[in-house]
Amino acid sequence: MELYPSTPPKLIPSFVCHVDILGYSQLSRDAIKSGQGNSFLNKIRVALTRAYDRVRERSKGWNGAHRFSIKVFTDNIVVGYPAKDINVSFGEVELGHIFSVFSEFQVALTMEGFLVRGGIAFGSHYMDEEIVFGDALIEAVKQDSSGGAPKISLSHSAVQALRHHLGFYRDPMKSPQSRELLQDPDGSIFIDYLANAFIAFPDGGIFFEVFEGHKRTVTEGLEKYSGLPDVRAKYEWAARYHNFVCKEFMKNNPIPFDPDADEIEAAGAVEAQKLEDYLIDIESLAPIPGKLSINPIFPVER
Repeated sequence: MELYPSTPPKLIPSFVCHVDILGYSQLSRDAIKSGQGNSFLNKIRVALTRAYDRVRERSKGWNGAHRFSIKVFTDNIVVGYPAKDINVSFGEVELGHIFSVFSEFQVALTMEGFLVRGGIAFGSHYMDEEIVFGDALIEAVKQDSSGGAPKISLSHSAVQALRHHLGFYRDPMKSPQSRELLQDPDGSIFIDYLANAFIAFPDGGIFFEVFEGHKRTVTEGLEKYSGLPDVRAKYEWAARYHNFVCKEFMKNNPIPFDPDADEIEAAGAVEAQKLEDYLIDIESLAPIPGKLSINPIFPVER
């Protein structure tokens, strides 16, 4: 069964997510210029192939039918997810699945050294093997093309749907969405992908390798782009996000002093405090003034 009828083609209410790699063009130019083109090509090909294959795998439902459509071009991926029973559920299941899929997608690429950014929108949409069309796509791309921080954020239309979803819960702060999303001071709402590291907590512990890989990627970016303020600002945002997630989790899981405290919770709290070791020292990586180092121009002898 086609997700988007093609004879004739028809627009369907859908959630659309558009994502690309932060600074892909610059990374490519730098690699080619330094003679590392083939090495970078192999790295990006392996990373994207694995990430895209996982998205395709997660598009399959219990009966093997696809739940959403995918279009890929190099570092760009577009997902169109038809919303069923939109007048009843407002697409809560579909949007929640997008959060989960692209949270995992971000973690996978971060572990390979790449940050991504993107946008999620809701509206009319159609896609097949050759064309992607609709106002939801336009809004998602616009949300992604602001040149801002490396995050997948919700456009106005997606936020409106989210507000309906939160209304289904007596206490919205206990909703699944409150564990999957964060909100920036500017009001933008984005996927909290580092929360993936806590999916097995407390019984299964914390996946510290997620924080280790994320810290490595962000730190390398802070050092590499120390002389490019506009680019560095994006990595500074990622560092602040990283530290917020670590500190918030430590604060919410303090070590209990009650001798009768649950053993699993107590062990989990001790493990949570280890996140202190994964904080990023942004200040120490900040560019600082140095001694004059320009080459002089000597007078020409006459």
